[in-house]
Amino acid sequence: MKTLSNLRVIGCLSLIFLNFSCAVQKNTTLLSIAKESYCIPPQNTTDFRYGITTNSDSVLKANTALKPKFSEASILIMNALRINDEVHEIVNKPNKKSLESMVRLNTLKQQIDNRVWMANSEIDALSAELDCEGERIDQIANFVDNANSSKTTKFTVASIVIGAASSIATVLISNESLNNGVAIGAGVLGASLGFATLNPKGKKVEINTSRNLLRNVWLNQNEHEISSFVWYMLTEPKFSNSGKTTLLQNTKERWLMYQFDENMINANKSVNFSKGGIYFADDLHARSQMINQFQSVVRSIKQNVNLFLAELNTAFD
Repeated sequence: MKTLSNLRVIGCLSLIFLNFSCAVQKNTTLLSIAKESYCIPPQNTTDFRYGITTNSDSVLKANTALKPKFSEASILIMNALRINDEVHEIVNKPNKKSLESMVRLNTLKQQIDNRVWMANSEIDALSAELDCEGERIDQIANFVDNANSSKTTKFTVASIVIGAASSIATVLISNESLNNGVAIGAGVLGASLGFATLNPKGKKVEINTSRNLLRNVWLNQNEHEISSFVWYMLTEPKFSNSGKTTLLQNTKERWLMYQFDENMINANKSVNFSKGGIYFADDLHARSQMINQFQSVVRSIKQNVNLFLAELNTAFD
């Protein structure tokens, strides 16, 4: 009878470990919802399908007459929007107060506003996609964080229970050999649980990022994921504060510094710049932060567009 009781004690210790392990693994199937993104836009509705001249010096030279009224950034914007002729006509109108001139100026202004509206729509569309993706990644990251926290709690409780059961068993079991066996078994189980709580990565999730805007930034490549106008704004140095490096380059440098501690090797191997793979909690949090930073950069493009509009209004006077 004593032997049967002793065996039951050992069995209970084993079952405790198995039950907690199964509980931790049960929720992994729930993470399958994260594989595909619901933030991908249905189609690219860009109106600027034509190529944009990237030789800024030649554009500025061809529009020297506009420099007294417009900044270099504004001249490049109107060239990208293909409204140079309209702006030149507005500036050169001899008598802006006549009825005929006012009608013509109003028509030109309407044409310009339509192009600017399309440009702002593309900026807003990209910003909305990034906002959606950032929220989605935050939700997945929170799920993984909670799973990791739950796992740690369960393993800690299990370790305490095993320790207590082991202490009780050593008192109840009179057979010294069996007593030692129970103590050793409990020690092994307790150590296993302790190592499990020290797992630096924890839960993981598989995500498909075949459309990965972070990858576009990192590799400086655009295969129509980002509209030609927005991409031009991101890759033309004159739209940055320094006028020497692009908004894209500046963004990449900040990611390298703050997310990867300036370790280019680790950055290039990061799953965040791939077309999909296994993400751990740290990867998810890094992805969320980089998406939010990129969204801020995209939104900042509007400052240059608004400057152009302000200068254009002055040109009407």
